[in-house]
Amino acid sequence: MTGQVAVVLAIVAAYMLAIVLIGYTSGRASRATMEDFHMAGRQLKTLVLFSTVFGANISAVTFIGHPGNAYHVGWVAWPYFVTSWAWMTPMFFYLLGRRAWPLGVHFGHMTISEIVAGRWKSPGLAVLIAVIIIVYTVPYLMTGLTGAGITLQALTDGFIPFWAGALAVSVVVMIYLIMGGMRGAAWVNTLQTAVFIVGGVLIFVVIAQSLGGPAAATEKVIENFPELYRRDRMGWKQFFSYGLVTAFCVPMFPQVFMRLLTGQNPKALRQIMMIYPAPAFLIFFSMAFLGMWGHALIPNLQGREADAILPLLLSQYAPTWAMGVLGAAVFSAMMSTMDSQLLSLTTIIVRDFLTRTKFRGTCEKNQVRISRVLVLALTVVSFVLSLRNPLAIIRIVEFAFAGFACLLAPTIAALYWKRCTKQAAIWSVIVSQVVLLGLTFGWFGLQKSWTFGFLPALPAMISGAGVLILLGFLSGPADDEGTRQYFSFFEELVKRSA
Repeated sequence: MTGQVAVVLAIVAAYMLAIVLIGYTSGRASRATMEDFHMAGRQLKTLVLFSTVFGANISAVTFIGHPGNAYHVGWVAWPYFVTSWAWMTPMFFYLLGRRAWPLGVHFGHMTISEIVAGRWKSPGLAVLIAVIIIVYTVPYLMTGLTGAGITLQALTDGFIPFWAGALAVSVVVMIYLIMGGMRGAAWVNTLQTAVFIVGGVLIFVVIAQSLGGPAAATEKVIENFPELYRRDRMGWKQFFSYGLVTAFCVPMFPQVFMRLLTGQNPKALRQIMMIYPAPAFLIFFSMAFLGMWGHALIPNLQGREADAILPLLLSQYAPTWAMGVLGAAVFSAMMSTMDSQLLSLTTIIVRDFLTRTKFRGTCEKNQVRISRVLVLALTVVSFVLSLRNPLAIIRIVEFAFAGFACLLAPTIAALYWKRCTKQAAIWSVIVSQVVLLGLTFGWFGLQKSWTFGFLPALPAMISGAGVLILLGFLSGPADDEGTRQYFSFFEELVKRSA
């Protein structure tokens, strides 16, 4: 082991120990109730709420997949990710949260499926949405462990193998989640978000300075790989598709949606909507340009090899102390998303499956115990799957993002469209997912050429929304107990605020 490797490992280990201690402290403040373990008692204030929402969104995609994509397509990777995402996503946070949060407080809802299915009191719809969410979250969950393995392996010049980096993150996340639940995750996410925002900026500054400044680094790219500074690598149809998909999918991430329900009051949602865009633009801009610069500095990386460009740049162009500190920043982003995904999956399994069976009468303390066991089990499954992951991170998340984006239309309809019926919502979900899977994998006789150059997600989203609107008008207006319950509740909220 070289001195450089020892310093990197010492800094990363100290950071992980600090996280475990925060999880232990939060666990002592927790209560053995489902509301506390899964929702932190719905008492998160603005700073912590922003940190946990932003942390749940910034992941291995940002520090590993995004620079890896920019390595191949150039600077255009930045605007495609943030053109609409950075400002439309927080708008959707507020649009959904302003009605979902009071519903969660009043009816005890914790998941997307509970909010949507509760509108029509449909257990079948709840199970359908829950299954879809699980199917798309599991591969996305693997990206955090994949990123951790890639990062630590590159920063230690191969001394720490891929599996050991993935295992280290798995164990740390599992420990603080089991001890503190959502409260532990929220406290840890506050530190993690600060670390990866500051660390992301430091990564950019340190590497840029070592290359003679941003202008000199960019000039080297223009001189040797001018196509990376043009939009040649991404046509407008693909660009447009990515812009919509990334903006529509994030509010439907189960880990993000759940956190919208944990705030202390609706005012906190308005405040995070205002805060969100600035750090979003900053982080993705920095990572995109680092990935593009990396192509000129470390050329000839093929396919998923480019996912390692950021840690490779750190190992070759950053001082030893910075490698450790900045490596901790990368780990922060990965763990903040992974913990939220694990907790959201656990909540969905307990609330949407177990409590609808013989476990319905299980006391809350035992439900919390079951939740902790599920955190352990899901962590093990995710670790095993990450060792067999054959795809680049950005390819995995493209598929998962599309699946989540298709759920936005029925969710908005459940909260705002009184006329919409259960049948319209169910068929919207089914049709959008069938079209997405069919166009992506060639199932059901659907051809990828039918997308006309757009991503499969776009026709899938349009198909689902079209079915929702058509059946909503043909079968409506809705006249069921759940609809009356929801909208009378909304009317009462308006009267109270008047």
